[in-house]
Amino acid sequence: MTHPPKYAQQYFVKDNCLFETGNNKQGAYTKKLCNFAPGAIREIMRDDGISFERYVQLGGIHQSGRQLPEITIPAGDVEGLGWIVKYWGMDCILEPGLKTKASVWNAIQSTALDMERITVFATTGWRHVDGNWRYLLPGDEQHTVELPGKMHGYGMERSYNQLDIQTAASLLWQSVAPEEIMLPLLSFTFLSPLNHFLKAAGCEPKFVMLLSGKTGSRKSTLAALMLSFFGKFTASELPLSFRDTSNSILLNAFSLKDVLTVIDDLHPSSRMEEPKMNGTAQAIMRAYGDRTGKGRLRADSTPMESRPPQGNAIITAEFAPDIGESGTARYFALELKEKDVDLGTLTAFQNEADDGTLQRCMFAYTEWLRENFLFSEESVQEFQKYLCTRFLFYRDRFREDGIQCHGRVPETVAQLEIGMEFFLRFLHEWGGFADDWCHGIFERFKSILTRLARNQSDSIDEDKPPHVFIHKLFSLLESEKVCLLKKNEIHDFVPQHCIGYEDEAWIYLHTDIAHRMVRKLCDEQGESFTIKPKGLLKALAEEDLIKTSAGQNTVSIRINGKSKRLMCLDKHKAKDIAEEAL
Repeated sequence: MTHPPKYAQQYFVKDNCLFETGNNKQGAYTKKLCNFAPGAIREIMRDDGISFERYVQLGGIHQSGRQLPEITIPAGDVEGLGWIVKYWGMDCILEPGLKTKASVWNAIQSTALDMERITVFATTGWRHVDGNWRYLLPGDEQHTVELPGKMHGYGMERSYNQLDIQTAASLLWQSVAPEEIMLPLLSFTFLSPLNHFLKAAGCEPKFVMLLSGKTGSRKSTLAALMLSFFGKFTASELPLSFRDTSNSILLNAFSLKDVLTVIDDLHPSSRMEEPKMNGTAQAIMRAYGDRTGKGRLRADSTPMESRPPQGNAIITAEFAPDIGESGTARYFALELKEKDVDLGTLTAFQNEADDGTLQRCMFAYTEWLRENFLFSEESVQEFQKYLCTRFLFYRDRFREDGIQCHGRVPETVAQLEIGMEFFLRFLHEWGGFADDWCHGIFERFKSILTRLARNQSDSIDEDKPPHVFIHKLFSLLESEKVCLLKKNEIHDFVPQHCIGYEDEAWIYLHTDIAHRMVRKLCDEQGESFTIKPKGLLKALAEEDLIKTSAGQNTVSIRINGKSKRLMCLDKHKAKDIAEEAL
């Protein structure tokens, strides 16, 4: 603010100090209010898609001629004037008087009549603005988009040419990494701008992509390359990290609507750090897997609106986190081996990303979506119906293939197929790629997804509490930390580490003792096993792994002439499960 602001008639500025004129019982008066001239510069409406927050930008001139720094504070904090000393210093002095503060506040308000008013969008992605759909990212020349702190890399170049599209498309066949890695990553990337409409259609993606690999496998670099469709990123400058708190990650995840993000470096550096990182991973999986935000209360104890993740996320990790069956079902795993990445090809694409090529391709993709599907209210509704129809088609087709899997796996496969379908349609219609070529890519992608989904289903099974219990039970038996006695023999002495009995067909276990020993082993290995004995029996019964009797999950067995209630574990089924882990 280089000049004193324009005040209402009763206020004026002299020597950069604010004065008030008026009349009272003693007649006309002129009163100095403060030794500076404050004023409102602009009003900012911060819109995050759920609520509006109003802010005021203030500036001023000190009597010394010093420009007071422009500050932005919540509109409700302006009247109290406590911000003056906080931001402008002790030498900004209000004159004494009962009504001085009220007069200064009124003077500032009077400058607001001519101030600029702007809307700042606090989330990315699709918004219906001024009657049109627009895909928002920082750098938009028509609308201001502001993201917090580490999100500064997001942005979009709002122009494109055919070469940009063709260069990005070459990721489908160039040997940056094997197809089993690149095709799912690309489908996930181009699925992200569809999230808004998939949610409206009732089939929002509810999983994250887990990209695992040893140190040096270039997993973070490859994830950064995918993220470069939405801005400028490198492996050392990714927006989110497991060094952040889960609350911080999920708060930022709400802002990143209809875009991809990366949560980097799931790699505990110590035994003590592992539970913390696994807890963060569990919170992230549940937030993205359920699309629910953390419940919060306002100062008056009324509930705040939920703020769930609104985009898609890649997690990079050295190994899959220990987060149990439900957590594992909420991610889709890709494993990057040490020499999978072609460094020369990767470098070439990194240079393209640095030049903005991938951003321009994504802009072309969102423009293609807007022009083909978002040109009227009716077209948007038809688009959402189509997305729902395709989701159901892909999901049900996968189910019909007969793969035994967790119920979330077919839905994840369907979402990834939608992402690839739209990417290839875009390449065909705006990139000039032949329909037969696109069809061939899609068929290869389907085959890859089927293989990956089988692996994912096996991982989920391994994390089921009954399977964990059996794996650990056999480990304990093989290491002779526990033992079983023959059921049909007479035993004068029972070893202290005996947990049950066995015959040719069954393993008869003391439920509480076996459960305690398995849980102890999991604790020693830094793994979680939180299911209670009663819940374990129920889960084993549901998978037909134990014998039940009269609605009970334990059976009365005679041992040495005495009746005992034991868990009766099917020996052959249990061995099959234990051998699957080898």
